[in-house]
Amino acid sequence: MEVDPDVDIMNVHDLAEYLRLSEAKIYKLANEGQIPALRMGKVWRFKKDIIDEWIRLMTEQGLQAINHEDN
Repeated sequence: MEVDPDVDIMNVHDLAEYLRLSEAKIYKLANEGQIPALRMGKVWRFKKDIIDEWIRLMTEQGLQAINHEDN
């Protein structure tokens, strides 16, 4: 099952499919505050546009770290 690109808010299952990670890994990242998330009671929700921006920033930071190691 693919995540609908028009869906703005995802649950753990949707995000796991979107990022191609296990649901357990998504829970771990969310519980540790390593991924932007909103907890509503016992349920986690993720805004797709914020996740996309987080991925972009993480990628840029990774590339900057690699460039600093090369110097």
